[in-house]
Amino acid sequence: MKKIRNLLFVVCLLISLGVFTSCKKKVETSGTGYGIVHKDYVGVASIKVKDEKVTSLSFEEVYLPENWAQVSDSIDENLYFKATGSHGELTLAKYLVIGDKNFTGSVDSDNAPVYSAEGITNLKTWINTSEDNAKWYATNVLDGKAKVSDAQFKDVTFDYYGKTTGFTKSATNYWPAGSVGLGWKKNMEELANTLVGSKMNFDETKIVLDENSKTWKFDQIQSKATLVDAKDYYQVAKRAYNAATKK
Repeated sequence: MKKIRNLLFVVCLLISLGVFTSCKKKVETSGTGYGIVHKDYVGVASIKVKDEKVTSLSFEEVYLPENWAQVSDSIDENLYFKATGSHGELTLAKYLVIGDKNFTGSVDSDNAPVYSAEGITNLKTWINTSEDNAKWYATNVLDGKAKVSDAQFKDVTFDYYGKTTGFTKSATNYWPAGSVGLGWKKNMEELANTLVGSKMNFDETKIVLDENSKTWKFDQIQSKATLVDAKDYYQVAKRAYNAATKK
């Protein structure tokens, strides 16, 4: 009887020390990260992690209103305004509905577009303030809860860029392969391939762009990605990783 008690004691001790942890099934977890990337887009990273290593990763980029709210100036002049974007003059819808918020467009001192709503002075600045804000925006747009409206924030019948083409880079065939370089989709895939298998613990000072090959290197890992601002996308992927691992 004493031998049995001693054996049970030893077994319990081994379990408490984690000797049998290998018997536990390692569970794959998932997470999503959000944030401004490449200055003018909201990046969304979807990740899966197992045993602290990335098993899959994908990216999407959601347009800000200065892209999807572009309209023709043939509509009622009270429903649009002119602004200056990164690629020149823009004709933008003045009134938008995103989620449960109503936005009105204007320009700042540099003639750049600004969309404001109750509690939000500048939508783009607000999105960049926190990941929760970026998540709110991206989720509503991806769920189809973003649209151009009239001055009473009711539906309008005229077309706008997002309605006719799309609200994301994947939907609009942004930077197609074969035009210049790898293109957007291939770059996203190559960046994801670089990070799969890692624990997302790179020293960011060692994430560098090689000036000769124009490809990125993540410490000792050579990537084929050539996109600008790779560190922005890494940050969003890192947030997704932290969500998946509860860090």
